[in-house]
Amino acid sequence: MNTLKYKGYIGSVAYSEADKVFFGKIEGIDGLVNYEGESVAELTTAFEQAVDDYLIFCEEHGVKPDKSYTGTFNVRISPVTHRALAQMAKAAGISINAYVKKVLDEAVRQSSPGHSHAIKYYGEDRAAAYLAEPDGNCYGNMSTITLRLPAKDLEFAKDLAGRMSWKAEAAD
Repeated sequence: MNTLKYKGYIGSVAYSEADKVFFGKIEGIDGLVNYEGESVAELTTAFEQAVDDYLIFCEEHGVKPDKSYTGTFNVRISPVTHRALAQMAKAAGISINAYVKKVLDEAVRQSSPGHSHAIKYYGEDRAAAYLAEPDGNCYGNMSTITLRLPAKDLEFAKDLAGRMSWKAEAAD
């Protein structure tokens, strides 16, 4: 994924062919701050302004600003563990990176069960729900989407599903 960096924050970069516009959002914060521009220069300026506006908002409201995480870190492991991970990933038909991500996501989910909930969306014909990120990563398939979200957002997610004529049910 292409990203922008400014004041320790990371912004995503995507392009809408239909709208002929670049767009993105500040990653790793508890909130949605997005921006757009018709050129890379405009997008970069809009991203930096969005970060500045976010910081001003936080200061004015007495909120501690979140910091972005890159989503990348290095872990040193033994060669034996490395080999075992490679074999498990191969058996699962995915890369080592994807396998480690899956295991870590599951560990985080299990260590804080009261902190987040999974919700499954599906359309009337069980084929209307689909979610994809600009970089092509997809969640769910053409019949369902499963999202993990903080408990505080659960009712909002159910309301959103209803507005889109989707059904929502607990996935756990």
